[in-house]
Amino acid sequence: MKIKNFVASIFTVTTLALIGVSAQAQTVNAATVSTVNSTGVVYVTNASGANIYGHPNDQGVFGSTAMTLANKTAWKFDKTATINGAVYYEVATNEWVSSSDISTNAPGVALNKDMYINIKGGVNLYDAPNGNFTGNVATGNTMVHVYESKTDAAGNTWYDVGRSQWINGKYMSNDNVKQTLTMSATAYDPVVLGSNMGYSGVAANLSKFPKGTHLRITANGKTYDRVVNDTGLFAYSNPNQLDIAMPNSQALQFGRRNVTVQVLG
Repeated sequence: MKIKNFVASIFTVTTLALIGVSAQAQTVNAATVSTVNSTGVVYVTNASGANIYGHPNDQGVFGSTAMTLANKTAWKFDKTATINGAVYYEVATNEWVSSSDISTNAPGVALNKDMYINIKGGVNLYDAPNGNFTGNVATGNTMVHVYESKTDAAGNTWYDVGRSQWINGKYMSNDNVKQTLTMSATAYDPVVLGSNMGYSGVAANLSKFPKGTHLRITANGKTYDRVVNDTGLFAYSNPNQLDIAMPNSQALQFGRRNVTVQVLG
């Protein structure tokens, strides 16, 4: 499962310009600042937002820039600084946030829904996102109930399937994927053939995919959700062939290509 943003819509992962600076220790008016290269993600947990600070001073705190990061957002950092025991994270050049306003642990998002394990075989369960294997394995191609989701520092989503057992989101889907196939596909325009069926369908071998079967077809990064509503000479004679309905200009560009097909029902 590939992530677009951090999984819940309340999070926005923002990448700021990251400039590497060698680990160093400096003294400013008697306050010792220990700065270390360290990359990761921090999550704003202060309801009022996280103040952004520009530089350390002799009180062991940072001078405020009068800017804040919004609550429930996530930010990459590339350095940490410790001043008189207080820790700060640099989210952009000379822009720091205090550990008192953020957390390095992704907050959980409460869920109460069914999802599907989208591969065959077993999937290991862990005691936390990126945690330790619990010794338990979830069965593939089955439905599970999920209670919470978390996004790790790499942007991967994890789901709690009960009793604090977590499964990697790349094995999970909101859809019941019954089968995944590699097939050959062409495209056609029903209108050119005098049909009024529209562009929501796909022609297939009906002995393999009966009419009404929902297919999710992925080709070159583009996804077509189609319902089998037709068969043609091409598809009729070849069970591994699909003919996807689309406007003629797109059909001509599509040509013939291999596609990934998920059978959803």
